This record gives sequence, C-alpha cells and structure tokens, in this order.
Amino acid sequence: MQNRRAFFVLILAIVLGAGAALTAKRWLEQQLALRPPPNAEKTRSVTVVRSDLAVGSALSEGDLITVDWPTEFAPEDGFASPDQVVGRVLRRPLAGGEPVLESALLPEGARGGLVSVIDPTRRAISVKVDPVVGVAGFVVPGSHVDVLATLRRIGGDSAQPVSKVILQDVQVLAIDQQLEEAKGSRPELVQVVTLEVSPEQAEKLTFAAHEGKLQLALRNPDDREIVATHSVGVNDVLDVIPPPKPAPRPHVAAAPKTNVEVIKGAEVSVESF
Repeated sequence: MQNRRAFFVLILAIVLGAGAALTAKRWLEQQLALRPPPNAEKTRSVTVVRSDLAVGSALSEGDLITVDWPTEFAPEDGFASPDQVVGRVLRRPLAGGEPVLESALLPEGARGGLVSVIDPTRRAISVKVDPVVGVAGFVVPGSHVDVLATLRRIGGDSAQPVSKVILQDVQVLAIDQQLEEAKGSRPELVQVVTLEVSPEQAEKLTFAAHEGKLQLALRNPDDREIVATHSVGVNDVLDVIPPPKPAPRPHVAAAPKTNVEVIKGAEVSVESF
C-alpha cells in the first residue's frame, strides 16, 4: 500500500513539473514574440560596388547595389541609394563589396578616364618604351620614377654621347592604357608609359625622346628626395682621366712704338720703331 502511494506521488510530481516547464516555455515564447528582433532597427542601407572598379571609372547602375549595414559601423559619408552616385567618377580604385564614399569620388561633373586623375597644374605625356626601359615590367601605375636621357653633347665631340638624369620623382599615371596595377605578381612587359609632369618637364622629355634614348629608374615609394647629378660620358664610365689642357700662354704687352721724323731734302716722313 505504501509503495503504491509513493508511486502515485512520484507520478504527480512528474506531471506537475512537466506542466510547470511547459507553462514557462510558453511564457518565454510569448515574451520573445513581443520583443523586436535584435538589431532590427539598428541597420541602414549603404551603397556598395558589386565588383572591382578602376580609378577614373564612371559609376553606372549595374556597378552598384545596396546592403543593410549596422548603423553603429556604417560610414558617415556613404550613400543610401545608388541613384545618388550614378555617373560620378572614382578618385581611387574600389574593391568589390566596398562602400562608395564621397571621399572616393571626384567632384560632380568630372569626366571619366585618364583626364580625371591628372593634377590641374600638370600634364600627362606618353613615352614609348621597351622591356628594358620599362624596368622589365616592374613599373606600374602609381610608381614614381626618374627619367634618364642619353644624348650627344652639343658643341663637343659628336661621337661621344652622355647620360643625364633629366627628371626626378615623376609619377606613372598609366601603363599602356591601364590606369591601375594589373592583378597578379607576374611582371608584364609594356609598350607605352604615361607620366605626369609639369609643362616645362614635358618640353624636356619630348626633346630627349626625339634626340636620344630614354631610361626609367624605379624609385622607392617613400623616396621623394631630389638629388643633384651631373652628366656621365665614356671617360666617367671607364674611369679615364682626360689629359690636362695646355696652360694658356701669358699675354705679353707689346712695347710702345717710337716715332722718328726723317727729313730727306725737301721730303719729310715719319718712321716707327
């Protein structure tokens, strides 16, 4: 009898416990249903690019998409709608999924392509190169280079050319027709390099390219120093010391002449000695 009573008490406790657990579960579900989802009101739309875009690209509707971005981390100068940036030109490259920021865009009305990346005070000039001149393909858009020219000296021995650094710290705007570095680490051989120079440097570069040969020297990205250089000829390369020039002869002043009046009969003449 006592065992039966204990069995019923145990069954009753289990039923009451299950009922209490079920009631608590339903109450929690109701509370969660009434509570808004986490971060449901803490996101906002941000316009991003679908794929990688190069500098100078004009944005189109197909390049853009909107995504929900946590408000706490959303960029302040971003755009909520693609319509706000369609037609704008990129000041710098953008990677796929990167938000479009005002700081990454040129002013409204700017044209796309190479003209958009030229400094207003400078000019873009293209130079035909070969694999050696192009530093074997290691010169890429954005690189800084020095330009060396090999010319024949004017007024001297025309058979003896000289080399001279004619431009320093010049930025490369484009390689062939590419405005940004090609993907991949393998160097690419190029045919044309477009440099950003001042008007005076453009004149010097054009003359050197017409009259002689050009060579590019790749600089460290952090090196902006302008170094004083001098032209180098065959004697400098071979360490040949030219013979000294003969000393000029001293100028000796002529002795003053003496005039003597000579009288021969009725004739009078003057002789100088």
